[in-house]
Amino acid sequence: MKQVVLPGNLSGSERCALDPKTRHYLIDVRRMRAGDTFEAIDEIGGRFLCTLLPDSACGVEVSLSRISGNSRAFVEPDAPASRSLPRIALIQALPKGQKFDLIVRQATELGVALIVPVITQHCIGTEPGDRSASKLERRQRIVREALQQSGSTVMTEIISIVELANLENALERQGFARDASVRILFHEAEQNERASLHELLSGNPNAIAVAIGPEGGFSANDSFTFSNMGFKVYHAEGPVLRVETASVFAISAIRTIVSERDVWKM
Repeated sequence: MKQVVLPGNLSGSERCALDPKTRHYLIDVRRMRAGDTFEAIDEIGGRFLCTLLPDSACGVEVSLSRISGNSRAFVEPDAPASRSLPRIALIQALPKGQKFDLIVRQATELGVALIVPVITQHCIGTEPGDRSASKLERRQRIVREALQQSGSTVMTEIISIVELANLENALERQGFARDASVRILFHEAEQNERASLHELLSGNPNAIAVAIGPEGGFSANDSFTFSNMGFKVYHAEGPVLRVETASVFAISAIRTIVSERDVWKM
């Protein structure tokens, strides 16, 4: 575990109960006891100095003292700092089964700022409305665990499932408005007119939204809707990738290009 991530927004809080996995790591692995201190962050990036309290009726709790400045909340403070990159949003058409859990974990590890599950025409998986809250809570827990394991300093946010017709409003609310971001749709089919990924990212963007389709790919109607929202189509030559592989490929390719911009050879 590279850093401790405490659940929720703890601004103004004086105490926090530890979840079972964090409690096991601190008590059983690191052998910490009441009175020991460590740094942690909450889910919005607030930094705290935590002190383990004696066992209570709520289990293991910590007292919280807010840390100001640029101190990084790592349990292992020697981890290297990462270079600042544009904010990346992953718009993922909902896949079937448990594949989305893996995508959420991997996207968090790769430093994605926002994950938006979206329903498109060929989505096989659907979720009843009465289960949406529990699904979101579980995915937020996956995000928190991935942040702890990877040490990512990007506080990944995941929102509830969005219908494609409502995606524009969702992106605007999350800081990925059309005029403030580069939008790319990764398409499984070869395109008649296409730009390279370098060309699509050449404007030195501060925010990038990337859309990945479900198992059945994007329909013509989906592509038309994304086009109307300002998404540019990109097709990577080669074999068709599984949905969980495509998201990792897209995010990794974008991260590599923008991080190595200074050494591009155009």
